[in-house]
Amino acid sequence: MRERTILIFMFVILLFLEFCAEKEAGPIKAAGVVDGDVVTVKTLVGGIVEQCNISEGAQINKDDVLVEVDAQKLLIQMQGLDIKKKEIRINRKKLESRTELLNSNLKYWQDQVERLKRLAQKESVSRDELRRAELKLKEVKTSLLELKQSLDELSVKEEGLKNQKDQLSLQIQDHIIKSPVTGFILERFISTQETVFPGSVIADVLDLESLFIETFLEEKEISGLELGQEVTILLDGEADEFSGEIMSFGREAEFSPKYIISEKERKSLLFKVKIKIKKNLEKFKLGMPVTVIFHE
Repeated sequence: MRERTILIFMFVILLFLEFCAEKEAGPIKAAGVVDGDVVTVKTLVGGIVEQCNISEGAQINKDDVLVEVDAQKLLIQMQGLDIKKKEIRINRKKLESRTELLNSNLKYWQDQVERLKRLAQKESVSRDELRRAELKLKEVKTSLLELKQSLDELSVKEEGLKNQKDQLSLQIQDHIIKSPVTGFILERFISTQETVFPGSVIADVLDLESLFIETFLEEKEISGLELGQEVTILLDGEADEFSGEIMSFGREAEFSPKYIISEKERKSLLFKVKIKIKKNLEKFKLGMPVTVIFHE
C-alpha cells in the first residue's frame, strides 16, 4: 500500500514537472516565408507602345500609368466629331433665326386673318382676300412645324455625336494601362515602340496589400492559438520587431512543407498558418524568410 502511494505521488510529481516545463517553454517560434498575390496586367487593345513606365523592382501606386499605347487614329476620329458638332451648332443658329422670323410672320398673319374676318362680316372685303390670308397663315404654320422637326433632328444628331464621343473616350482610356493595385513590379514584358496585341501581358505586379506570411505548426502548438491573435515578426538584418495577426489555419495537416528543413519537423504532421502583416509592408519582399513568434 505504501509503495502504491509512493508511485502515485511520483506520477503526480512527473505530471507537475511536465506542466511546468510546458509553461516554461515560452513562446512558439516558427520559420515562415512572405507570400502574396501577383497581379498580371494585360492590355485591352493593340498598337505601338508610345510610353512605358515599368521598371522591375520599382514601387508603384494604384492608378499609376504603366503603359500608353498609340491612339492617334481615335484622336483623329474625336476631332472629326468635334467638327460635326460645330456644323450642327451653325445649322441650329440658322434654323433658330428662321424660326424667329416665321414667328413674327405668324403673328402678322394671325392679326390679318382676324381683321379680314371682321371686315368680311361687314362685306367690306372679298372672301378671296380672306382666303388668301388664311392660306398664308397656314403656310407659315407649316414652315414653323418643319423648322421644329429640323431642330429636333439636330438634337438627335447631337445626342448621337455625344454617344460616339463617349465611346471613343472609353476606347482612348483603354490605350492608357494603369496599375490596378499598389505594390512592386516583379517583371516587365514589353518595351517602348514595341507592338502589342489585345490581351498582351505587360507586367507582373505584387499586390502590397495582399502580403502575408505562411508558416507551419504542429497540432499541439496551434491548439492554444486563435484567429486574430497578435504575433511578432522578425526579419533578418532588421533590429525592429513587426506586428501581425493570425488570419487563418489550414484545414488539413500536411507533410514536409517546402521550406522546413528540420528532420524532426519533417516527421510531423503540420498545419498551415497564415499571418497578416499589419504595417510596414514595404519592408517585406516576396519569398523573404522570416521568423514568427506566437505568444500563447
